[in-house]
Amino acid sequence: MSEKGKIGLSEASALLDLVIGAQGSADEIFDLSKLPRKMMEIERKYWLTPNGENTDLVITDFITRFGERLKHCGITVERFTPFVGVDQYYIMERGGDEFIFRYRVGANRSPQLTVKFQLNKGSNMVRGELNLSVKYEDPEKIGAFLAVIAALADSCKIFTVQQSGNIWITKSPAGNLVEVVVYRTARISPPERLEVFVEVEPLNSDKIDRAVATIDEYEKELQLGGLLCEKSIAEIFR
Repeated sequence: MSEKGKIGLSEASALLDLVIGAQGSADEIFDLSKLPRKMMEIERKYWLTPNGENTDLVITDFITRFGERLKHCGITVERFTPFVGVDQYYIMERGGDEFIFRYRVGANRSPQLTVKFQLNKGSNMVRGELNLSVKYEDPEKIGAFLAVIAALADSCKIFTVQQSGNIWITKSPAGNLVEVVVYRTARISPPERLEVFVEVEPLNSDKIDRAVATIDEYEKELQLGGLLCEKSIAEIFR
C-alpha cells in the first residue's frame, strides 16, 4: 500500500484483475451454472437414528466400528477435531429455486456464512456451496444482512440447530483425503428433535466422478450402505 490504510493504483489494478478473473467481467453477475469444482460440495450423509435409536449408543458403536475399519482398510487419520456449535438456517425460495443460507458459530469451527443450492433438482449429493469467513462480533450484522436477502425472496423459513461431534481428516491407501464427521444435531425451537448423522466428503478430488467413487469406497469399507440419507439437514429439521 502506498500509505497505511490506503490502496495504491498498482494494488487496485491487481485487485480488479482478480475480480475479473473470478467473474469473467467486473460488471457481470456470476454464472451459477458454471460453478468450478472448488465451489461445490460433494458428500454423502448417513442417518444413524432413523428410528429413534439412543444417540449415545449409536455414536459409541460407530466410533468403535470406525476405528476397527480404519485398521482393516489401511486408512490413516491425519487430523482429529471435536466440535460444538450452533447453526442458524435461512431457507429462501425464489422463482421455484431454493437457497439455504447458514450462519455458523462454535468451538473449533470458525464463524462462517454459507449458502448451498442444488445443482440437480432433488439431489443433495453434489451441491453448490459458497463459504465466507465472518467475525464473532458480527452476529447482529449477519442477521440484518440476511434479512435484506430474505426481503428479496418469495419466502423464508428460519430455524436453529445445535451440533456437536467429531471430525476426522483421513487418507485412503490411494492417497485420497476424506473428511468423515459423526455428529448430533438438535433442533432448539419446537418441534424439538435430536438425530445423529455421519457425513463423508472427499477433499482433494478434482473431478465429480472421482469424488463419488471415493465416497462409494468409504461407504463400503465403513459398512454404511443401509443408512443412506438423501435429505439435507435443512430438509430434515425445517
